[in-house]
Amino acid sequence: MVMRKKPKRAAPTADDVVIKVRGLVNAMGENVIHDHLDFDVFRGEIVGLVGGSGTGKSVLLRTIIGLNRARHGTIEMLGVDTSSLNGKAERDMLARTGVQFQDGALFSSLTV
Repeated sequence: MVMRKKPKRAAPTADDVVIKVRGLVNAMGENVIHDHLDFDVFRGEIVGLVGGSGTGKSVLLRTIIGLNRARHGTIEMLGVDTSSLNGKAERDMLARTGVQFQDGALFSSLTV
């Protein structure tokens, strides 16, 4: 039997944060979905969002990629505050993202 020790990784630094969410508030009318949510996603990390129907998973993803506007808080992708993006800069950032929604969650952002 061969035993291998996993190499120790250095502690993540600010440069390793690819998505940074701070103080995020999302609401639909009076119904608050996210109340000052904070979290980071680090380079190379795989994150799964798990929860029951209607708990805000798709709303969070839609807000991160800019399909929804948050009531409060900031979202940074690759060190750039996404609320300050528009035009080509916004399209360039979106070209670096990919989200697969379940069922029809994406269609509510489209017009006829």
